[in-house]
Amino acid sequence: MSLFQKTAIALARSPGAGRAMRALAARTSLARRFVGGADVEAAVRTAARLREAHGIRASLFYLGEYVADPAAIEHNTQQAMQACAALGRAGLDVHVSIDPTAIGYMRDDALGRGNARRIAAAARQAAGGGRDWVVLDMEDSGLRERTCALHAELLGAGLPAGLTLQARRRRTPVDLAWAIGQRTSLRLVKGAFPERALDHAGRAHIDQAYLDAAAIMLSPQARAAGFLPVFGTHDDRLAGAIMALARERGWGADEFEFEMLYGVRPDWQLALRRLGYAVRVYLPFGADWWPYAVRRVGEHPRNAWLLARSLAAEGDYFG
Repeated sequence: MSLFQKTAIALARSPGAGRAMRALAARTSLARRFVGGADVEAAVRTAARLREAHGIRASLFYLGEYVADPAAIEHNTQQAMQACAALGRAGLDVHVSIDPTAIGYMRDDALGRGNARRIAAAARQAAGGGRDWVVLDMEDSGLRERTCALHAELLGAGLPAGLTLQARRRRTPVDLAWAIGQRTSLRLVKGAFPERALDHAGRAHIDQAYLDAAAIMLSPQARAAGFLPVFGTHDDRLAGAIMALARERGWGADEFEFEMLYGVRPDWQLALRRLGYAVRVYLPFGADWWPYAVRRVGEHPRNAWLLARSLAAEGDYFG
């Protein structure tokens, strides 16, 4: 992990920095640009606006992670469950993303599994026949096996569970080999905060690993299983290669998704929609946005420019 990334993590975990930046955000567009709302109702309104105006879907994510306090864990779980219910009432995809460390895995795995089941059951109850999934975010390598096991457990219980995998991890093709045989949704990302012993090294190798994983996700076996490929990337070079591969394999433009962070490259999101592709945004909500924003910077130094620009930006997300 680089010095830059270590600094980003320290800033993300600093209560003082968080208080200062939240105060600054009150005078700028920072939080508004990258966060979909302060509460469930505001986030669902944002999701509805994106869907109605642009045909862009959303995955709601409550801002709260790496918590061990039982009250905070229960609060995070309730927020995810309320998001499921509110999305269902609004007639939108009942699609939420959750961090295992937000719902109990920092304290007790059994607690985390139980809370994940509660959230997925709420999603199933609220589902209206759209693309309705509870997608497990992939955190650090110490949680990989437990997150994959939780995904399999939820699917085995008949619950609408999806998973995130990181292309930079060398063992991702092994995890994909099982996942593409399931009726599930899988989000492929490049991956944050590299770990040298576990990862492909260098941008070219990571990009190739991403495309190799995409080829597995767009295989005939995946299609026959009812697997939904989701490509989490802002890289238009990768997106172009995925579009070409999908056409070659006979996948329609709406049979897989591109997913991006809310507030990042909205112009590219709209361009993909004009081409007929399914686009979803990862839409965080809540007040504790500082750790999330700084982690986006830590994932890649170039994201610092996106955040810096937002400090002076005017207008709304698609303004």
